[in-house]
Amino acid sequence: MGEKKEGMVLRSRLEEYKMVAAVKEPKFIERALANKEHLSAVLLMTGTILTVKRYVDFIQSHGLPVILHVDKIGGLQMDRDGIEFIKRNVKPTAIVTTKSAIIKKAKLSGLFVIQRVFLIDTEVFKNLEKDANQKQIISDMIEIMPCRAPDFLRRLAKVSPVPIITGGLLNQSEHAEEALNNGALAITTSNAEMWELNFKNRSF
Repeated sequence: MGEKKEGMVLRSRLEEYKMVAAVKEPKFIERALANKEHLSAVLLMTGTILTVKRYVDFIQSHGLPVILHVDKIGGLQMDRDGIEFIKRNVKPTAIVTTKSAIIKKAKLSGLFVIQRVFLIDTEVFKNLEKDANQKQIISDMIEIMPCRAPDFLRRLAKVSPVPIITGGLLNQSEHAEEALNNGALAITTSNAEMWELNFKNRSF
């Protein structure tokens, strides 16, 4: 499956289910799969170069796309060889990273890339908003952290040339609904209880 088709499938699932399970420990993989009828994808944030392919294959064999957080995989160097290893051998549906250098290289290799941005202050937001206005966003999607910033989400969603997802500090359904009502395509959370919520085909 090519990058364009994978991206279309992922975006379609994000629009439909609106919930991404962020898995930080292997023991939560089974719990995510138990709630797969409510989930768009799994954001995999655990593993090493020795185990990550097994995790990705297992999750995707159950029909859930995997967004691989490449910054969190032990022993993985995202240089040219590392990127090719992910693309050819691990084969996640998409990757997520905070690092602009990795985004550029991964995009050139044909991977579907999500940029994770931490809104630590207004300067970070202003720079992101400027890039969005000037169509200088190079990733395929943006993940805003934390999700508890609805006014910033709303402003960015109006100008961003790519879809926005959001996560972090999310532990109530009201938090998820607030983010979705303010322009987020979907929400990501490691709170396993939230994975049981069913947002499928709900309009916000």
